Amino acid sequence: MPKLNAEDYALLAVLFLSEFTRSAFFISFLPLYTTERLGWTIATAGAAASAHFFTETLLKFFAGWQLDRIGRPLLQAGLMVGLLSLVAVRAYSHPALLIIASGLFGLGLSPLWTGVITQVAPVNKENRSSRISLVFIAWLAGIGSGLSAINFFISISYDFAYTIIICFLLSALIVTRLLLPPVSVHKKDKTSTGTIITAFREIISNKNFSRAILPGMFLQTMSASMLLPVFPIFATKRIGLSPDGYGLLLLAGGSATMLALIPMGKLADRMNIKIMLFTGFLSSSAALTGLALTRDRHAAFILVLVLGLAYGAVLPAWNSLLAGSIPPKQQATGWGLFSAVEGLGMSAGPVIGGFLAGGLSASQALLGAAGILSLMAFFYLIYPVANCKY
Repeated sequence: MPKLNAEDYALLAVLFLSEFTRSAFFISFLPLYTTERLGWTIATAGAAASAHFFTETLLKFFAGWQLDRIGRPLLQAGLMVGLLSLVAVRAYSHPALLIIASGLFGLGLSPLWTGVITQVAPVNKENRSSRISLVFIAWLAGIGSGLSAINFFISISYDFAYTIIICFLLSALIVTRLLLPPVSVHKKDKTSTGTIITAFREIISNKNFSRAILPGMFLQTMSASMLLPVFPIFATKRIGLSPDGYGLLLLAGGSATMLALIPMGKLADRMNIKIMLFTGFLSSSAALTGLALTRDRHAAFILVLVLGLAYGAVLPAWNSLLAGSIPPKQQATGWGLFSAVEGLGMSAGPVIGGFLAGGLSASQALLGAAGILSLMAFFYLIYPVANCKY
Protein backbone atom coordinates (compact mmCIF):
# COMPACT_ATOMS: atom_id res chain seq x y z
CA MET A 1 0.00 0.00 0.00
CA PRO A 2 1.36 3.47 -0.88
CA LYS A 3 2.42 5.69 2.02
CA LEU A 4 -0.10 8.45 2.63
CA ASN A 5 0.09 11.43 4.95
CA ALA A 6 -2.63 12.65 7.30
CA GLU A 7 -3.94 15.12 4.72
CA ASP A 8 -4.39 12.35 2.15
CA TYR A 9 -6.37 10.25 4.61
CA ALA A 10 -8.51 13.26 5.51
CA LEU A 11 -9.34 13.87 1.86
CA LEU A 12 -10.26 10.21 1.35
CA ALA A 13 -12.54 10.50 4.39
CA VAL A 14 -14.20 13.60 2.89
CA LEU A 15 -14.78 11.72 -0.38
CA PHE A 16 -16.25 8.73 1.47
CA LEU A 17 -18.57 10.87 3.61
CA SER A 18 -19.75 12.99 0.67
CA GLU A 19 -20.43 10.01 -1.60
CA PHE A 20 -22.23 8.26 1.26
CA THR A 21 -24.47 11.32 1.56
CA ARG A 22 -25.09 11.60 -2.18
CA SER A 23 -25.91 7.93 -2.80
CA ALA A 24 -28.00 7.60 0.36
CA PHE A 25 -30.04 10.70 -0.49
CA PHE A 26 -30.63 10.37 -4.23
CA ILE A 27 -30.62 6.60 -4.78
CA SER A 28 -32.26 5.14 -1.67
CA PHE A 29 -33.86 7.87 0.45
CA LEU A 30 -35.40 10.42 -1.93
CA PRO A 31 -37.60 8.09 -4.05
CA LEU A 32 -39.24 6.72 -0.88
CA TYR A 33 -39.35 10.04 0.98
CA THR A 34 -41.02 11.96 -1.84
CA THR A 35 -43.66 9.32 -2.60
CA GLU A 36 -44.46 7.81 0.81
CA ARG A 37 -43.82 10.71 3.18
CA LEU A 38 -44.58 13.78 1.05
CA GLY A 39 -47.08 12.23 -1.37
CA TRP A 40 -45.35 13.51 -4.49
CA THR A 41 -44.81 11.58 -7.71
CA ILE A 42 -41.66 9.56 -8.37
CA ALA A 43 -41.00 11.93 -11.28
CA THR A 44 -40.15 14.63 -8.74
CA ALA A 45 -37.40 12.49 -7.24
CA GLY A 46 -36.16 11.69 -10.74
CA ALA A 47 -36.09 15.37 -11.71
CA ALA A 48 -34.17 16.22 -8.53
CA ALA A 49 -31.56 13.53 -9.21
CA SER A 50 -31.22 14.67 -12.83
CA ALA A 51 -30.79 18.30 -11.73
CA HIS A 52 -28.07 17.26 -9.28
CA PHE A 53 -25.97 15.16 -11.65
CA PHE A 54 -26.50 17.46 -14.64
CA THR A 55 -25.35 20.52 -12.69
CA GLU A 56 -22.34 18.68 -11.31
CA THR A 57 -21.31 17.43 -14.76
CA LEU A 58 -21.85 20.81 -16.38
CA LEU A 59 -19.67 22.63 -13.84
CA LYS A 60 -16.87 20.12 -13.22
CA PHE A 61 -14.47 21.66 -15.74
CA PHE A 62 -15.05 25.17 -14.41
CA ALA A 63 -14.79 23.92 -10.81
CA GLY A 64 -11.49 22.21 -11.58
CA TRP A 65 -10.15 25.37 -13.20
CA GLN A 66 -11.11 27.41 -10.14
CA LEU A 67 -9.63 24.78 -7.82
CA ASP A 68 -6.25 25.25 -9.51
CA ARG A 69 -6.45 28.92 -8.55
CA ILE A 70 -8.36 29.13 -5.26
CA GLY A 71 -7.39 25.81 -3.71
CA ARG A 72 -8.97 24.13 -0.69
CA PRO A 73 -11.39 26.96 0.27
CA LEU A 74 -13.39 26.14 -2.88
CA LEU A 75 -13.91 22.58 -1.64
CA GLN A 76 -15.05 23.86 1.76
CA ALA A 77 -17.43 26.36 0.18
CA GLY A 78 -18.90 23.64 -2.03
CA LEU A 79 -19.59 21.35 0.92
CA MET A 80 -21.24 24.26 2.74
CA VAL A 81 -23.52 24.89 -0.27
CA GLY A 82 -24.45 21.21 -0.34
CA LEU A 83 -25.19 21.17 3.38
CA LEU A 84 -27.38 24.26 3.19
CA SER A 85 -29.26 22.72 0.25
CA LEU A 86 -30.10 19.61 2.27
CA VAL A 87 -31.18 21.68 5.27
CA ALA A 88 -33.39 23.89 3.08
CA VAL A 89 -35.23 20.89 1.62
CA ARG A 90 -35.69 19.49 5.13
CA ALA A 91 -37.12 22.77 6.43
CA TYR A 92 -39.32 23.70 3.44
CA SER A 93 -40.90 20.84 1.51
CA HIS A 94 -41.80 21.93 -2.01
CA PRO A 95 -41.11 20.15 -5.34
CA ALA A 96 -39.59 23.21 -7.01
CA LEU A 97 -37.33 23.87 -4.02
CA LEU A 98 -36.23 20.24 -4.00
CA ILE A 99 -35.17 20.39 -7.66
CA ILE A 100 -33.37 23.74 -7.26
CA ALA A 101 -31.64 22.62 -4.06
CA SER A 102 -30.56 19.36 -5.72
CA GLY A 103 -28.98 21.37 -8.50
CA LEU A 104 -27.17 23.51 -5.92
CA PHE A 105 -26.04 20.31 -4.19
CA GLY A 106 -24.50 19.27 -7.52
CA LEU A 107 -22.80 22.66 -7.75
CA GLY A 108 -21.40 22.14 -4.27
CA LEU A 109 -19.93 18.72 -4.99
CA SER A 110 -18.53 19.60 -8.43
CA PRO A 111 -14.98 20.30 -7.11
CA LEU A 112 -14.92 17.22 -4.84
CA TRP A 113 -13.48 14.55 -7.13
CA THR A 114 -10.85 16.81 -8.68
CA GLY A 115 -9.87 18.18 -5.27
CA VAL A 116 -9.27 14.70 -3.86
CA ILE A 117 -7.52 13.01 -6.78
CA THR A 118 -5.15 15.90 -7.53
CA GLN A 119 -3.96 15.87 -3.93
CA VAL A 120 -3.87 12.12 -3.22
CA ALA A 121 -2.60 11.03 -6.65
CA PRO A 122 -0.78 13.98 -8.25
CA VAL A 123 1.31 13.63 -11.39
CA ASN A 124 4.67 13.83 -9.60
CA LYS A 125 3.96 11.14 -6.97
CA GLU A 126 5.42 7.64 -7.03
CA ASN A 127 2.97 4.70 -7.08
CA ARG A 128 0.38 6.94 -8.71
CA SER A 129 -1.75 4.00 -9.91
CA SER A 130 -1.87 2.57 -6.39
CA ARG A 131 -2.90 5.96 -5.04
CA ILE A 132 -5.64 6.24 -7.67
CA SER A 133 -6.86 2.81 -6.53
CA LEU A 134 -7.26 4.13 -2.98
CA VAL A 135 -9.31 7.07 -4.26
CA PHE A 136 -11.63 4.70 -6.09
CA ILE A 137 -11.94 2.46 -3.02
CA ALA A 138 -13.07 5.44 -0.92
CA TRP A 139 -15.47 6.49 -3.70
CA LEU A 140 -16.99 3.01 -4.19
CA ALA A 141 -17.17 2.35 -0.45
CA GLY A 142 -19.05 5.60 0.08
CA ILE A 143 -21.54 4.89 -2.68
CA GLY A 144 -22.13 1.27 -1.68
CA SER A 145 -22.47 1.86 2.04
CA GLY A 146 -24.65 4.94 1.54
CA LEU A 147 -27.27 3.34 -0.67
CA SER A 148 -27.50 0.24 1.55
CA ALA A 149 -26.96 1.50 5.13
CA ILE A 150 -29.49 4.33 4.92
CA ASN A 151 -32.28 1.76 4.56
CA PHE A 152 -31.73 0.66 8.16
CA PHE A 153 -32.27 4.24 9.32
CA ILE A 154 -35.32 4.65 7.06
CA SER A 155 -36.87 1.65 8.84
CA ILE A 156 -36.67 3.69 12.07
CA SER A 157 -38.11 6.90 10.59
CA TYR A 158 -37.66 9.23 7.64
CA ASP A 159 -36.78 12.11 9.96
CA PHE A 160 -34.04 10.10 11.61
CA ALA A 161 -32.66 8.96 8.24
CA TYR A 162 -32.64 12.56 6.95
CA THR A 163 -30.77 13.67 10.06
CA ILE A 164 -28.15 10.95 9.49
CA ILE A 165 -27.68 12.11 5.88
CA ILE A 166 -27.16 15.71 6.98
CA CYS A 167 -24.75 14.62 9.72
CA PHE A 168 -22.57 12.72 7.25
CA LEU A 169 -22.17 15.77 5.00
CA LEU A 170 -21.62 17.97 8.06
CA SER A 171 -18.86 15.56 9.12
CA ALA A 172 -17.20 15.98 5.71
CA LEU A 173 -17.28 19.75 6.13
CA ILE A 174 -15.83 19.50 9.64
CA VAL A 175 -12.96 17.36 8.35
CA THR A 176 -12.09 19.95 5.70
CA ARG A 177 -12.19 22.74 8.27
CA LEU A 178 -10.23 21.06 11.07
CA LEU A 179 -7.91 18.52 9.45
CA LEU A 180 -6.97 20.06 6.12
CA PRO A 181 -4.54 22.99 5.95
CA PRO A 182 -5.28 25.74 3.43
CA VAL A 183 -3.52 25.36 0.11
CA SER A 184 -1.56 28.29 -1.27
CA VAL A 185 -3.14 29.90 -4.25
CA HIS A 186 -1.23 29.67 -7.53
CA LYS A 187 -0.39 33.08 -8.91
CA LYS A 188 -2.03 33.04 -12.29
CA ASP A 189 -3.87 35.28 -14.67
CA LYS A 190 -6.98 36.96 -13.44
CA THR A 191 -10.14 34.89 -13.64
CA SER A 192 -11.73 35.48 -17.02
CA THR A 193 -13.34 33.65 -19.90
CA GLY A 194 -10.14 34.03 -21.89
CA THR A 195 -8.13 32.34 -19.17
CA ILE A 196 -10.36 29.28 -18.98
CA ILE A 197 -10.32 28.97 -22.77
CA THR A 198 -6.53 29.14 -22.66
CA ALA A 199 -6.47 26.37 -20.04
CA PHE A 200 -8.77 24.22 -22.17
CA ARG A 201 -6.60 24.72 -25.25
CA GLU A 202 -3.46 23.84 -23.29
CA ILE A 203 -4.96 20.56 -22.11
CA ILE A 204 -6.17 19.43 -25.53
CA SER A 205 -3.16 20.78 -27.42
CA ASN A 206 -1.71 17.26 -27.62
CA LYS A 207 -3.41 15.85 -30.74
CA ASN A 208 -2.83 12.27 -29.60
CA PHE A 209 -4.64 13.09 -26.38
CA SER A 210 -7.67 14.62 -28.10
CA ARG A 211 -7.84 11.81 -30.66
CA ALA A 212 -7.22 8.83 -28.39
CA ILE A 213 -8.15 9.68 -24.80
CA LEU A 214 -11.17 11.98 -24.99
CA PRO A 215 -13.24 9.57 -27.17
CA GLY A 216 -12.14 6.67 -24.97
CA MET A 217 -13.33 8.47 -21.84
CA PHE A 218 -16.74 8.98 -23.36
CA LEU A 219 -17.05 5.41 -24.68
CA GLN A 220 -15.86 3.77 -21.48
CA THR A 221 -18.47 5.40 -19.24
CA MET A 222 -21.13 5.10 -21.95
CA SER A 223 -20.62 1.34 -22.23
CA ALA A 224 -20.84 0.95 -18.43
CA SER A 225 -23.95 3.11 -18.08
CA MET A 226 -25.67 1.22 -20.93
CA LEU A 227 -26.18 -1.52 -18.34
CA LEU A 228 -27.97 0.67 -15.78
CA PRO A 229 -31.56 0.38 -17.13
CA VAL A 230 -30.96 -3.11 -18.53
CA PHE A 231 -29.14 -5.17 -15.91
CA PRO A 232 -31.96 -5.38 -13.30
CA ILE A 233 -34.38 -6.67 -15.94
CA PHE A 234 -31.78 -9.03 -17.38
CA ALA A 235 -30.91 -10.49 -13.98
CA THR A 236 -34.47 -11.02 -12.82
CA LYS A 237 -36.18 -12.11 -16.05
CA ARG A 238 -33.48 -13.94 -18.02
CA ILE A 239 -31.42 -15.42 -15.19
CA GLY A 240 -34.36 -15.65 -12.79
CA LEU A 241 -32.84 -13.97 -9.75
CA SER A 242 -34.98 -12.62 -6.92
CA PRO A 243 -34.45 -9.02 -5.79
CA ASP A 244 -32.28 -10.35 -2.95
CA GLY A 245 -30.32 -12.47 -5.43
CA TYR A 246 -29.82 -9.46 -7.66
CA GLY A 247 -28.52 -7.53 -4.67
CA LEU A 248 -26.03 -10.31 -3.95
CA LEU A 249 -24.96 -10.27 -7.60
CA LEU A 250 -24.19 -6.54 -7.39
CA LEU A 251 -22.43 -7.03 -4.07
CA ALA A 252 -20.24 -9.76 -5.59
CA GLY A 253 -19.21 -7.60 -8.53
CA GLY A 254 -18.57 -4.51 -6.43
CA SER A 255 -16.56 -6.47 -3.86
CA ALA A 256 -14.43 -8.02 -6.59
CA THR A 257 -13.65 -4.56 -7.96
CA MET A 258 -12.68 -3.16 -4.57
CA LEU A 259 -10.50 -6.17 -3.74
CA ALA A 260 -8.75 -5.91 -7.10
CA LEU A 261 -7.99 -2.19 -6.99
CA ILE A 262 -4.96 -2.25 -4.67
CA PRO A 263 -3.07 -5.20 -6.27
CA MET A 264 -3.99 -4.03 -9.78
CA GLY A 265 -2.87 -0.51 -8.91
CA LYS A 266 0.52 -1.84 -7.82
CA LEU A 267 0.69 -3.90 -11.00
CA ALA A 268 -0.14 -0.86 -13.13
CA ASP A 269 2.79 0.99 -11.54
CA ARG A 270 5.14 -1.74 -12.79
CA MET A 271 3.59 -3.03 -16.03
CA ASN A 272 3.07 -1.49 -19.43
CA ILE A 273 -0.24 0.40 -19.32
CA LYS A 274 -1.10 -0.87 -22.82
CA ILE A 275 -1.09 -4.46 -21.56
CA MET A 276 -3.19 -3.58 -18.50
CA LEU A 277 -5.78 -1.75 -20.59
CA PHE A 278 -5.92 -4.48 -23.22
CA THR A 279 -6.34 -7.24 -20.63
CA GLY A 280 -8.90 -5.31 -18.58
CA PHE A 281 -11.07 -4.15 -21.47
CA LEU A 282 -10.97 -7.52 -23.23
CA SER A 283 -11.77 -9.45 -20.02
CA SER A 284 -14.68 -7.10 -19.35
CA SER A 285 -15.96 -7.66 -22.88
CA ALA A 286 -15.65 -11.44 -22.53
CA ALA A 287 -17.50 -11.42 -19.20
CA LEU A 288 -20.36 -9.31 -20.61
CA THR A 289 -20.59 -11.56 -23.65
CA GLY A 290 -20.80 -14.62 -21.38
CA LEU A 291 -23.50 -12.96 -19.29
CA ALA A 292 -25.52 -12.14 -22.39
CA LEU A 293 -25.47 -15.78 -23.47
CA THR A 294 -25.99 -17.60 -20.17
CA ARG A 295 -29.12 -18.48 -18.23
CA ASP A 296 -27.33 -20.26 -15.39
CA ARG A 297 -27.25 -18.45 -12.05
CA HIS A 298 -23.94 -19.90 -10.92
CA ALA A 299 -22.29 -18.99 -14.21
CA ALA A 300 -23.74 -15.47 -13.90
CA PHE A 301 -22.13 -15.00 -10.48
CA ILE A 302 -18.76 -16.23 -11.76
CA LEU A 303 -18.93 -13.94 -14.78
CA VAL A 304 -19.87 -10.94 -12.63
CA LEU A 305 -16.85 -11.67 -10.42
CA VAL A 306 -14.66 -11.72 -13.54
CA LEU A 307 -16.25 -8.45 -14.68
CA GLY A 308 -15.55 -6.85 -11.29
CA LEU A 309 -11.92 -8.00 -11.31
CA ALA A 310 -11.46 -6.76 -14.88
CA TYR A 311 -12.94 -3.38 -13.99
CA GLY A 312 -10.58 -3.24 -11.02
CA ALA A 313 -7.69 -3.73 -13.48
CA VAL A 314 -8.92 -1.05 -15.89
CA LEU A 315 -9.55 1.74 -13.38
CA PRO A 316 -6.01 2.37 -12.02
CA ALA A 317 -4.34 1.89 -15.42
CA TRP A 318 -6.85 4.10 -17.23
CA ASN A 319 -6.75 6.89 -14.69
CA SER A 320 -2.97 6.77 -14.54
CA LEU A 321 -2.97 7.28 -18.31
CA LEU A 322 -5.32 10.24 -17.89
CA ALA A 323 -3.21 11.76 -15.12
CA GLY A 324 -0.07 11.57 -17.25
CA SER A 325 -1.72 13.55 -20.03
CA ILE A 326 -2.52 16.58 -17.85
CA PRO A 327 -0.22 19.62 -17.71
CA PRO A 328 1.29 19.63 -14.19
CA LYS A 329 -0.01 23.14 -13.43
CA GLN A 330 -3.52 22.33 -14.68
CA GLN A 331 -4.23 19.13 -12.74
CA ALA A 332 -7.60 20.07 -11.25
CA THR A 333 -8.68 21.69 -14.53
CA GLY A 334 -7.73 18.53 -16.42
CA TRP A 335 -9.55 16.22 -14.05
CA GLY A 336 -12.55 18.52 -14.23
CA LEU A 337 -12.57 18.21 -18.01
CA PHE A 338 -12.21 14.43 -17.79
CA SER A 339 -15.08 14.14 -15.31
CA ALA A 340 -17.30 16.30 -17.52
CA VAL A 341 -16.64 14.15 -20.60
CA GLU A 342 -17.21 10.96 -18.59
CA GLY A 343 -20.43 12.47 -17.26
CA LEU A 344 -21.65 13.02 -20.81
CA GLY A 345 -20.93 9.37 -21.56
CA MET A 346 -22.76 8.36 -18.39
CA SER A 347 -25.77 10.40 -19.55
CA ALA A 348 -25.83 8.91 -23.05
CA GLY A 349 -25.38 5.27 -22.01
CA PRO A 350 -28.78 4.61 -20.38
CA VAL A 351 -30.59 6.02 -23.41
CA ILE A 352 -28.68 3.77 -25.80
CA GLY A 353 -28.96 0.74 -23.51
CA GLY A 354 -32.68 1.28 -23.08
CA PHE A 355 -33.14 1.65 -26.83
CA LEU A 356 -31.28 -1.59 -27.56
CA ALA A 357 -33.15 -3.48 -24.85
CA GLY A 358 -36.53 -2.13 -25.94
CA GLY A 359 -35.99 -2.60 -29.66
CA LEU A 360 -34.10 -5.90 -29.47
CA SER A 361 -33.47 -7.48 -26.06
CA ALA A 362 -31.58 -6.97 -22.81
CA SER A 363 -28.97 -9.47 -24.02
CA GLN A 364 -28.33 -7.37 -27.12
CA ALA A 365 -27.66 -4.33 -24.95
CA LEU A 366 -25.04 -6.33 -23.02
CA LEU A 367 -23.50 -7.48 -26.31
CA GLY A 368 -23.43 -3.89 -27.54
CA ALA A 369 -21.48 -2.79 -24.46
CA ALA A 370 -19.17 -5.80 -24.87
CA GLY A 371 -18.50 -4.82 -28.49
CA ILE A 372 -17.48 -1.30 -27.49
CA LEU A 373 -15.08 -2.63 -24.86
CA SER A 374 -13.52 -5.06 -27.36
CA LEU A 375 -12.87 -2.24 -29.81
CA MET A 376 -11.29 -0.19 -27.03
CA ALA A 377 -9.08 -3.13 -26.00
CA PHE A 378 -7.56 -3.54 -29.45
CA PHE A 379 -7.39 0.21 -30.12
CA TYR A 380 -5.30 0.90 -27.02
CA LEU A 381 -3.15 -2.15 -27.69
CA ILE A 382 -2.23 -0.79 -31.13
CA TYR A 383 -2.28 2.97 -30.50
CA PRO A 384 0.96 4.53 -29.13
CA VAL A 385 -0.54 5.75 -25.87
CA ALA A 386 2.91 6.91 -24.71
CA ASN A 387 2.48 9.83 -27.12
CA CYS A 388 -0.53 11.00 -25.12
CA LYS A 389 1.64 12.05 -22.18
CA TYR A 390 1.99 15.76 -21.67
